[in-house]
Amino acid sequence: MAEKTANISIRIPDEYRKRLQIQADKKGISFNAHVLRVLEIHLMNSGFGPMSLTSTSGRLFQLRCEPYLDNVDETTWAFFVDEPKFEKERAYYFIGIGRTILRDWQITDKATVSKEVGLALLAYYNRKGMEVDRLTWKQYPGPDNDNRRVLQVAEVPENLQEFLDLLMTDKWVDKFVEQDERSQDIRRGRPESALYR
Repeated sequence: MAEKTANISIRIPDEYRKRLQIQADKKGISFNAHVLRVLEIHLMNSGFGPMSLTSTSGRLFQLRCEPYLDNVDETTWAFFVDEPKFEKERAYYFIGIGRTILRDWQITDKATVSKEVGLALLAYYNRKGMEVDRLTWKQYPGPDNDNRRVLQVAEVPENLQEFLDLLMTDKWVDKFVEQDERSQDIRRGRPESALYR
């Protein structure tokens, strides 16, 4: 189903219109699409748009997520980290909660809680000064699993609220997380020159 839209008329200085048109032409998109993207980025920066994080270095990231895995061992979501400045997906992670935790925390809505915990973890790493597109975890062997993190019962307190409180006060420690020198997309083969296309 298409998003609802409304036709509005706004008055902007001709100088702004010209700049926006030049930017749209350089990107090969319509004037309207470019204005909508500029507005979306502004709303993310001001906390009113899609889920986003601003790193301590000032980089803005947009977060998207979708269910990935729900089986007897874990409930996991895929989290996609986009950088609106370059209009590129910079990283994707699989973050989940082990089944024993969900049982001990007496969680009935596994999917919602797993999603919220994943978002809380990404915000926690961001507050700790880590660039969220450069995260790696050494929980599972092999380079293909460095973007996978599944919380296990020995790592967390006895209830969800206590865990979220530890994250918010930066008192929890993730012994598996590291920050690479390069973003995940560059580590996996995207040439840096492709960021500017």
